[in-house]
Amino acid sequence: MKGEYLYGGWFAFLPRVKAFLLETVFPEHAVCRVCGKITEGGILCGACEDRLQTDGMAYAWDREELEPDLDAYTLRPHAGVARQLVLRLKHHAEKCAAEKLADLLLPVPEHIRFAPDTVVTWVPMPESRRMERCIDHGQVLAEAAAERLNLPCRKLLNRLETREKPQARLGQKAREANLARAFRPAEESGCPVLLVDDVLTTGTTARRCAEALRAGGAREITLLAFTRAMPGYISEAENARKTEAKIIRRERRGKL
Repeated sequence: MKGEYLYGGWFAFLPRVKAFLLETVFPEHAVCRVCGKITEGGILCGACEDRLQTDGMAYAWDREELEPDLDAYTLRPHAGVARQLVLRLKHHAEKCAAEKLADLLLPVPEHIRFAPDTVVTWVPMPESRRMERCIDHGQVLAEAAAERLNLPCRKLLNRLETREKPQARLGQKAREANLARAFRPAEESGCPVLLVDDVLTTGTTARRCAEALRAGGAREITLLAFTRAMPGYISEAENARKTEAKIIRRERRGKL
């Protein structure tokens, strides 16, 4: 059993080793974190930067009600460059991706205002997963968001070590059962809370966190998710690639 743990543990660190080697050969501000092209001093090349800003911009600060006392704001669809940045942060421990995502917060629309005593917090990872990935990406995102919004950031939630499965491939009912009793308040807050997460899918995680925050005395809870899962959504870049592929196939058929 110990050998299996060490074997799996070493392989869990391979993405970090790869990221370190890439950083050594191609420093952070030399190559695009999404497409690998040479940049002009940023973590994205000009084309990927443009796609991040424009693709899905109509959904920026999109608001939806997850339950009567829980509203959610999202910034981009979980697709294209935004999705790649989330994955770079989440699975490759690249904090620079969080800074780039946090830049999407500004400027904050005039009709959206957070009370000055609002505290920013995050959805904590299980400790075992945090050690495996060498990062709590939710905390990194929350700290970057708090800096942009000029709000304090504190840990208001604890996550119990349960036998829960990763949420990504579970349906809504399975997600709800998976996260039952997973969160506990870390402190008595008594203030408005802005809960930060990387992706909003079914809202199950946010609702479970909101229950724990209310148990800790939070007066008002708002979710801020950087991306929103939208089944069937195709980014402009992906749509352009598919259109180009169709044209090429038609041209080839015409030559046969």
